[in-house]
Amino acid sequence: MRFQTILSITLVLALALVMVSGCAVAQTAAPAEVVVWHTFTNDQNDTLNAIADEFNASQTAAKVIVQSQPYQDFLPNVLSAVSNGVGPNIIINYASTASDYVEEGLVADIGKYIDDPSIGIPGFKDTLPAALVEEAYGFIDGKMHAWPLVTTGPIFFYNKTLYDELGLKAPETWAELAENSQKIYEAKGIPGFAADSITDIGQMLILQNGSGYIDTETQTILWNSPEALERLEWFVDLLKSGVFALNPTGDYFSNDFNAGQLASYAGSCAGVPYITPDGFEYAVAPLPQDGPVKWYPAWNRGFIIFTDDEAAETASYEFAKFYASADNNARWVKSMIALSPYAYTAETDSYKEFLAANPALAAVQANLQYAGFLPSVTGSAVVRSELDKAVKLAVGGQLTIAEAVAEAEKACNDALQGK
Repeated sequence: MRFQTILSITLVLALALVMVSGCAVAQTAAPAEVVVWHTFTNDQNDTLNAIADEFNASQTAAKVIVQSQPYQDFLPNVLSAVSNGVGPNIIINYASTASDYVEEGLVADIGKYIDDPSIGIPGFKDTLPAALVEEAYGFIDGKMHAWPLVTTGPIFFYNKTLYDELGLKAPETWAELAENSQKIYEAKGIPGFAADSITDIGQMLILQNGSGYIDTETQTILWNSPEALERLEWFVDLLKSGVFALNPTGDYFSNDFNAGQLASYAGSCAGVPYITPDGFEYAVAPLPQDGPVKWYPAWNRGFIIFTDDEAAETASYEFAKFYASADNNARWVKSMIALSPYAYTAETDSYKEFLAANPALAAVQANLQYAGFLPSVTGSAVVRSELDKAVKLAVGGQLTIAEAVAEAEKACNDALQGK
């Protein structure tokens, strides 16, 4: 009897130990890992890592691992990795990038977490401009697959010293830009204007002139139109003549501009740190709004969260929420030299001071009221690249702009229709 009692007590203690051990395992389970891939450098890289470290220190349920990747072929590498289930949990990119993953179910529905009463953000949509809400949810399935963080956009950088010498002023119309550039070309033998992004300037030209862009119902492009061809032909002729420049000596036109080999260019407001003029003063201004339609290509970058198990997705969401808080968002836009899309960030003193000291951002803000939303659908990235290709083919003389656009139309429509 005594032996049985001792045996019973031993079994009870053993069972209790197992139960306690089980609880201990549950309580000390490894945190969910959130891998962030990025190509940022300098201040942006430092800020991203600092915020990730602070998030990791603030809780134990998740661990963010930040991994820098090569800029070259970044998006194709992300697509390949994610498609094979070995990629990152998060990247910071444009909404159009997320569209490449929607039909395959590879991007998370961020909205379901934001709308969750236990972890969500009440009134989230009210903190953003309507156009950004539309973009965040503007996917074929109607779900939210892009979380805005910053807004940038192209502005007009110009050699103020040269402009003053020739009695010119920053152009307010495309015609004035052409006239200024012609005078500069004749007087100095250098191009008067260039654009870092042929696609974005092309979009501005054709949409301001009344052309459409993509018809999501028919899954076709709309810029093989008289309105688009008129502006594109104007642009191509100026590029052919040398009055506008087509190819930079580096990745962007800032190098040519700094060296005095280019009088002005359209580039991102985030490019200000790379402007180091050699012996002249520069200034910035808004790009022209000129035509029957006011339109501007604001660039909104933010979190794209890829699908994973519930723990990893939730951890990714919590990190994104931490990152998008007022103070952290203000830190991030300052490192990006960008605008915050959030009303709550705009109310912080640090953001107000930052904005007042940056005329490049004022040049973006002057056009933000005209910011247009372009559909983030499968094939939209191809549409962008085909517009760029059409202009370059026409400038090179291989095709007329009408022929190049007709050729682009087929490639675009095939991509939009998944052919």
